[in-house]
Amino acid sequence: MLWRGRGAAALLVVAVACACSSDDAPTAATSTTAPVSTTTAAPTTTAPPLTGEPLVVVDRGVSTFPDPFDPRATLGGYGVVIENPNPDVMATGVRVVTRLLDDAGTELLVDSALLNAILPEQRMAVGRTLVEPIEGPTQLEVAIEVSEWLEPASTEGRLAATDVVTEPEEAGGSVTRFNVISTWPDEEEGVDVTAIYRADDGRILGADYTSIAKVTPDDPVPGQIRLLSPIPDLATTEVFVGRGFAALTTG
Repeated sequence: MLWRGRGAAALLVVAVACACSSDDAPTAATSTTAPVSTTTAAPTTTAPPLTGEPLVVVDRGVSTFPDPFDPRATLGGYGVVIENPNPDVMATGVRVVTRLLDDAGTELLVDSALLNAILPEQRMAVGRTLVEPIEGPTQLEVAIEVSEWLEPASTEGRLAATDVVTEPEEAGGSVTRFNVISTWPDEEEGVDVTAIYRADDGRILGADYTSIAKVTPDDPVPGQIRLLSPIPDLATTEVFVGRGFAALTTG
């Protein structure tokens, strides 16, 4: 009886041990990895930059004349008229480099000008009167660079000069007076203005320029360009008006 009791106890211990061993057995691992998500970016399209036909030099001229205050010195001037032949794009950031040459092609002077913009099928001009002595200039070489072509914000708006008058001043120089009128849809700041001075036969004798701080639509703005010396043989003055600073970024 004593042996049987011990055997039963031993069997009970073995059963309990087997049960515990079965409960503690490892189970199969459960995957917790999140599914991979892929996103396909929508294709992007970049419009090619606008281009235009090159700007055209439609007129140019240079002249010299004795300094009225010092006959031993020589004064003069030059002017260049530039046209945008494109019907729908505007040339912006227009840099014009003009070289004054003598008969032999020797460079006498290099001058540079920067215009905000030239509207489609419109003209603008550069030039100045020369106060430094330049002996014998007879020809001009003109190089033009356009920073960017843009669509103008308006196809109807224009800026123009009216009531143009050039007359002598008491101090010995002369002054060109004019009004700038705008049909542009927005206010313009830093508007380019260049006056071209011509002889009776239409030759360009010289030019000069200024900037109008602000031009408001349909509100004439007076402006003037002063010359240190009168230009002999001057018969007519033609004033060209360009765009303002906004043309460089917004069109």
